[in-house]
Amino acid sequence: MPTNQASKLPTKEERRDKARRQFWPRTYSCAKADPCYNARSSSILMFPQQASWRRCSGGCLSRGPARLTASNPRSIRDGFTLLELLIVVGIIVVLLVLIAPVFTSLKSGGDVTSAINGIEGLLQNARTYAKANHTYVFVGFAEVDSSVNPSVSPQLTAGPTPYGRVAVAVVAAKDGTRQVPYTSTDPAGDWSANYANGSHLVALGKLERYENLHFLVDFGSWTLTDHPNSNMARYQPTGTTYTLGNPGSTSVTPFAWPLGSALGSGQYQFNKVINFDPTGVARIATATNADEIARIMEIDFQPTHGTLVPPPPTNQDVGNHAVIQIAPTSGATRIYRP
Repeated sequence: MPTNQASKLPTKEERRDKARRQFWPRTYSCAKADPCYNARSSSILMFPQQASWRRCSGGCLSRGPARLTASNPRSIRDGFTLLELLIVVGIIVVLLVLIAPVFTSLKSGGDVTSAINGIEGLLQNARTYAKANHTYVFVGFAEVDSSVNPSVSPQLTAGPTPYGRVAVAVVAAKDGTRQVPYTSTDPAGDWSANYANGSHLVALGKLERYENLHFLVDFGSWTLTDHPNSNMARYQPTGTTYTLGNPGSTSVTPFAWPLGSALGSGQYQFNKVINFDPTGVARIATATNADEIARIMEIDFQPTHGTLVPPPPTNQDVGNHAVIQIAPTSGATRIYRP
């Protein structure tokens, strides 16, 4: 073939350029633009076989090597300045300060709910045991100073702030008797004379403690007639002796914990007692009610902050308090919350 004709044949590079013009006519003019980076990293160049044809700055296509220059903003990895980090940290701190009281309130509400449900369960189990074993069961309540370590003996039930920790213990008569005749004219004296360091009693389960809880309180009347739309509206006990937190409800059947201790000498002294007889009837036996079977018995509860106790609610529809009512003959229990 003549030399002048051979020189007119397109070279391999020319043939490739011609193919590019045919398939990408609008972008070929930018073929010399800066090449693309790997999509996964702004600092790793794509290999030719991985690059494919992609749009680069200016809308052009390229797969050649990129020049890492300060004028090319895509070649520099983004980051945070110290000022930006400080602003973000400051915002987080402010948000934590704002939402901390909300979490505290939620925790307090959860603690009260857990305690109330636990105490209701203890009462129901005590009644079931009394009926199943044809014996007397005594559920004792005590409130002590929550600032004192719970391992200390005795726990403090006197002084300026004997509040904030509620202890509950359940014991049963070993021989199925109450140790105090119903006809007794001195039930408290007869109980003390026969107590013998609790030798006739047996513990049913372990001592239960509830922190930040107060029950030595009487919320007073909140009737259905006066408050027909209230969640706290309820029938009221017929006397102060049937609200366990009232001073008039001190039991004639107290016991000391742990069993084996003389009255008044254990770690806990339970002077507030609800007892269940072998038929499942519940009573708060005091020196003045002659073993009367009440229509309704009640236990009122308030949350505390340690030993700090809020005043009794004047509006029972507002607050985080609770009431457990017991129907003595049927054993039914009900929880009231605002």
